[in-house]
Amino acid sequence: MTSLPDDLWATVQASVPVLCVDVVPVRGDGDRFEVGLIRRRFADTGAPVWCHLGGRVRHGETTDEAVARHVHDTLVGAEPDLSTDPQPHHVVQWFPPDVRTGDTYGRDPRKHAVSLCWALPLGSDVTARQGGEGSELRWFGHDLADLADDGLWPGTRHLVAATLRGAGLPGRGA
Repeated sequence: MTSLPDDLWATVQASVPVLCVDVVPVRGDGDRFEVGLIRRRFADTGAPVWCHLGGRVRHGETTDEAVARHVHDTLVGAEPDLSTDPQPHHVVQWFPPDVRTGDTYGRDPRKHAVSLCWALPLGSDVTARQGGEGSELRWFGHDLADLADDGLWPGTRHLVAATLRGAGLPGRGA
């Protein structure tokens, strides 16, 4: 699979929604579980923020293959356990703020995207991959109450809460 030239990719992002997969790593059980977020700096948006992991689905790639690729590219020691053709726990729509706003949508200044989301147990010894998209992996309470909104990628709090609800996990996020 190849990448598109930057100018053509910019045209695609400005023209059609991009299909993505997103993952909320979870560890623990019962009401006492945590979610993992990565510390990431987006080149075109400024300061580093905490966010879920994931990204686009490539042409010819299945959603389970895309999840595995993003997890392996971002984390060390993580083995996602997904069936072939897995059904997501939630679907999030991302919009540039000049296109659509609202608390039920994620905000992404770069593109309009539709993301299939999963909450996945990935193990306790998982760390961020050096040179991957996240500089750090940290575990937080499932409600993310210890994180201010300005420290989170816009829409991450909603994505985590809705994905946990869809996965039937207790606590159900914020």
